[in-house]
Amino acid sequence: MLYTQGETTDLPGVLEDAAREVQPEQGAASFAEKVDMPTPEQSTDNPAPLLERGREVEAITRAVRSGTRGDGQMLLIEGPSGIGKSRLLAAAQAIGEDFGAEVLTTCGGELEQEFPLGLALRLLETRIARASQVELEAVFRGHAALVEPMLRRPLHETATALTDEFVLLHSLYWLIANLAEERPLVLIADDLQWGDELSLRFLLYLAQRLGDLPVIIVGAVRTGDPAAENELVARIALQASHTLQPAELSRDAVKELLHTLLPDADDNDALIDESWAATRGNPFLLRELATAMDSRSAVGAANPYGAVPDTAPESVTRSVMLRIARLGDDALALARAVAVLGTSTSLVTAAELSGLDFAAATVAAERLAAAQIFASAANLSFYHPMIRAAVYRKFPSNERARCHLEAAKLLRASEADMDGVAVHLMRGAPTDSEWARTALHSAAKSAARKGAPSAAAGYLRRALTMQHEDPRQHANLLIDLGIMEAAAGETNSLVHLESALELIDEPDEQARAMYALGQTLFRYGRPAEALTVFRKGADTFTHTDRDLALRFEAGYMASAAYLVDRPHEAHQRVSALATTFPAQSELTSAERLLILHLAVFRAMSEPRSADHAELVLRALGDSVKLWRETSDGMTISHAILALTWCGRAQDAAEVADSVLTDARMRGDSLIFAEISLARSMAMYSLGRVSEAMVDAQAAIIGMKRGWNSTVPAPQGILAYCLIDRGELEQAAEVLHDAEAQLRSRETRTLNVWFYMARGRLRLLQSDFHGASDDFLRVGKLLENNRFHNPGYMLAPWRSLAGRALHAAGRTEAAIELIDRDIELARQFGLCSTLGSALRERALVASPNPEIALLEESVTVLESAESSPLELARTLIELGSAQRRIGKKVRSRETLREALDLAHRSGATAVERQAHQELLVSGARPRRQVIHGLNALTPSEQRIAALFADGLTTRSIAETLYLTMSTVEWHRRNIYRKLDIDSRDALRAALDSDGEHPTGTSV
Repeated sequence: MLYTQGETTDLPGVLEDAAREVQPEQGAASFAEKVDMPTPEQSTDNPAPLLERGREVEAITRAVRSGTRGDGQMLLIEGPSGIGKSRLLAAAQAIGEDFGAEVLTTCGGELEQEFPLGLALRLLETRIARASQVELEAVFRGHAALVEPMLRRPLHETATALTDEFVLLHSLYWLIANLAEERPLVLIADDLQWGDELSLRFLLYLAQRLGDLPVIIVGAVRTGDPAAENELVARIALQASHTLQPAELSRDAVKELLHTLLPDADDNDALIDESWAATRGNPFLLRELATAMDSRSAVGAANPYGAVPDTAPESVTRSVMLRIARLGDDALALARAVAVLGTSTSLVTAAELSGLDFAAATVAAERLAAAQIFASAANLSFYHPMIRAAVYRKFPSNERARCHLEAAKLLRASEADMDGVAVHLMRGAPTDSEWARTALHSAAKSAARKGAPSAAAGYLRRALTMQHEDPRQHANLLIDLGIMEAAAGETNSLVHLESALELIDEPDEQARAMYALGQTLFRYGRPAEALTVFRKGADTFTHTDRDLALRFEAGYMASAAYLVDRPHEAHQRVSALATTFPAQSELTSAERLLILHLAVFRAMSEPRSADHAELVLRALGDSVKLWRETSDGMTISHAILALTWCGRAQDAAEVADSVLTDARMRGDSLIFAEISLARSMAMYSLGRVSEAMVDAQAAIIGMKRGWNSTVPAPQGILAYCLIDRGELEQAAEVLHDAEAQLRSRETRTLNVWFYMARGRLRLLQSDFHGASDDFLRVGKLLENNRFHNPGYMLAPWRSLAGRALHAAGRTEAAIELIDRDIELARQFGLCSTLGSALRERALVASPNPEIALLEESVTVLESAESSPLELARTLIELGSAQRRIGKKVRSRETLREALDLAHRSGATAVERQAHQELLVSGARPRRQVIHGLNALTPSEQRIAALFADGLTTRSIAETLYLTMSTVEWHRRNIYRKLDIDSRDALRAALDSDGEHPTGTSV
C-alpha cells in the first residue's frame, strides 16, 4: 500500500485497508470509533479527520503486526507542536487493540520532570491496580518482585536507603516481560521530551531489549522544544526501528480540513491560500484559526471569513484565553486548576482546587470540552499541550504559586503519593508548615528508592529552606541530604553531615547516617572521604556503644586499605583492639569484622599465609549470615581477596559464590560487582581464565551503575585474561580506557593493577624498558604500604621485573629481584608464587635455562593449592629445555601435559605456545579445537554451566542481566559447537571434561 506525498487520506479508509490485509475477520469501524476520526460530513464538534498520514499509519500497522508476533518494535514520532503526533498515537492505540494487544498509555508533563519515574509509573499503575491476585502473582514473579512495593503500596519510609538504578530498571523490564506473556503490549508515550530522567532511562533500557518481546513502544517527541535537546531522548531515538516525521498538510488537505471545520464558509481560494500560508499546514494551528473565525461568525461579525487571524504563538495564546473567557468565570477557574495539576487529573480534585462545587465544575468541564480546550469532561486534560501552556503562562505568577501550594495540600489530604505532592511544593509559594517538610522528606525517600539521588537531594534542599523548630528534624534532613549528595557524586555531602552531627544527639540516627554515608562513599570510589566518616563514627560511639563503634572501625579499616600510608596505621589499631576480644567462639558480629580485617592486613604484609587464611575462615563462619547481620559487604569482599592472597583461592571462590547468590536474590548489584571482582581474582589464581574473565567483565559492568571502589582493578584482571588468551589488541584497548580512570594522590595504590597488566603486555611486545618501569612502579606502590606478600598481584611482580631487566641486559639486578621473590614466597608459604619465581630464576641462568630449577618449579606447582596455568607455563619451559639437550621423548611428554593444562585453563595463548613447542619437538599434537568445550567463549562456558545446572532460559537471563533472545542465541551456539541437542548431552559434555564449572556463581 503506497501513498503519494500530496494524498489526502481519511484514517477509517486507511485502517479499513490495513484491517482487510491483516485481519480479514475484523472491519475498520472499530478503528475509526476508537480514534474518533470522523469523516468530513460529520459534526464539526468532533475532531477533524486525519489527513495525509497514510504512510505513518501503515508504518504503525506494520510495527504492531511484527511486534504482536514477538519481534518487538519501537516507533518514534517526531515533529513540531501541533503537527498531529498525538492523533497518530491515538491511531496506534486503535490499531494495537484491533490486533488483540493490551495498550498502556502515558504522557510526559512539563511540570512533572522532577517526579522520579513518574512517566513510567503512570504507564503501569492503572494496569496493576485492576489485576487480580492470580495475575499479580504472575506479573511480579522473578526479578519483577523488586518493584512490587513501588506499584502496589506506599514505600516504607523509615530510612533514606538508596536503591540501585540498574536493578530498578532491570526489574521493570521483567515486569513488562511478564505482562507481555499474557497478551502483546503496545506502550504509548506522548511528549517524551518532558519525561523524567529515570523514566527515560527505563524506556531506553527496554528499547534495547525489545527483540524477543511481543512489545511495541510508540513514542512522540516535540521537536523545537529545548527539553528535546536531551541525551537520553537522542539515545532513545537511535533505538527506534522507525522514526516518523509527519509533514505539514498540503494545500489540498488544508482545503478539505477547512471545509470540515467551517462548513458555512464558501469555497474561497484566497481564504485557503492565506490559511495555508499563515499556518504552514500545521493541523493544530489550522484548527485554532478555524475556531477563531467560527467565533467571529457566532458573534455576528460582518465578514467572519474575510481575514485570517494571526497564528503566532502569542496570538494563539490570546485566542485561547478569549475562548475560555467567553465560557465564564467557572471555566477559567477550572482551566487554571487543571493547568496547575498536570497532565491528567480527576474532576473532583480540580473542582476543589478551583473553588467550585462539583455541579458547577461539571458544567464548566463540559463547556471546555465542547470548545476543545479539554480533551474530555471526565479525566481532565487539555486538548493540546499548547493550550495548557497558554493557560499556565497567563496565570499570574503569584496566584500560580499559591495554587501549586493548595494543590499540594489537596493531594496530601487525599493520601496521594508524596512524589506528586512534592512536585507542587517545589513550585508553590513558600511555607514553613510541618506537613510540607514531611512531604518533601517522604518524597526524597521515595526518590532514593527509585534510584534518583539527585531528585531526592533537590527535595531535601527545598525542605531545608523551611524553618524548623525541632533541631532533630533539621538534622535528619541534613543527614539524608548528605547521603543523597554522596550517591549523586556531589562534593558537599560531608559538610552537611558535620552540620547534622552538631544538631542531633540521638545515637541511632547518628549511626544510621554516618554508616550509610561511609558505605556510599566507599562504593562510589571515594575511600578517603569514607575513612573520615568511619573514623568519626568510631570515635563518636567508642564510649556509648562498643559494637557500633567496632562496626565503624571495620569501615575505617576497609577504607584504609586503598589509601597510601594508611594500611599500617590501621593494622596497628586493629591489633590493639583485638587484644580485648574474648575467645573466638564468643565473638560478636562486629568483633568478627575486626578479626577479618586483622587477617586481611596480615595476609597483605606478613609471612605464614596459612595461619592468616585459617583466621579468615574462622571469623567468616557463615559469610552470608555475617553480611546480612552487618550489611558490611566491604569486609566480606576483602576477606575473599585475603584468602586468594594466602593461596586459598578455592576457599575464596566458594565464599564468593554464596555471597553472589544472595546478592542476586536481594537485587544488590553494587555488592554483586564488588564480589564479582573478588571472585575473578580467585578464579584467575585457580588458573580458570575464562571464568575470571567473565567475573571481571561483571565488575566493569557494575561501574555503569555507580560502583567504583577498586577501579582500575577489574580492568587489570580483564587485561590479564586477554593476554593469556592471546588477545593483545583487546587487552591494549581495555588498558587504554582504564588509563583515563587512574587514581591520584591518596588512592594511587589501586593503580598497581593497571601497571601490572600493562607491564605484562609490554613484556610480550618486547618493550622491556617500559615493562620493567611498570613492574617496579607496582613494587614501589606496594612497598610504600608495606604490602610484602609476593602473591598480592596474582603474579610475582619482582620476578616479572627481573625477566624484563634480564632481556634489557641487566641480569644482575634481575637475579636480585627474583631471589627476593623466592625468599618471600617460601616465608609466606605460597606455592604458585614460589613456582613462578623459580621458573623465572631458571630462565635467567646463563647460557641455558637451569633444568634443575625448572624441575623444582614443577614439583612445587604440582601442589593442590597451585595454579594449573602456572604449572603449564613451567612445563612448556621445561619441555623446551629438555628438547634442546636431546631428551626429545621426555620433552614431548612434558609438553603434552602443558598443552592439556593450558587447554583446561582456557589460556589459548599458552596453549598455542605448547602446541608450537610440540611441533618443534617433532610431535604431531592435536589440532586446535574449533568444536568442543575449548571452542566455547567465556560467556558461553558460563551459560552452558547454568543450563547444565537446570536453569531455564528466563532464569539465566534474569541472573546474568541479559535478554532471553541473547541467552537462546548463546544456547544455539553452545549446542552447535558441542554437537549436541539436549541438556543431558550438555551435562555429559561438561562432565567429560573432568571439571564441571560452577554455574551458580555469576
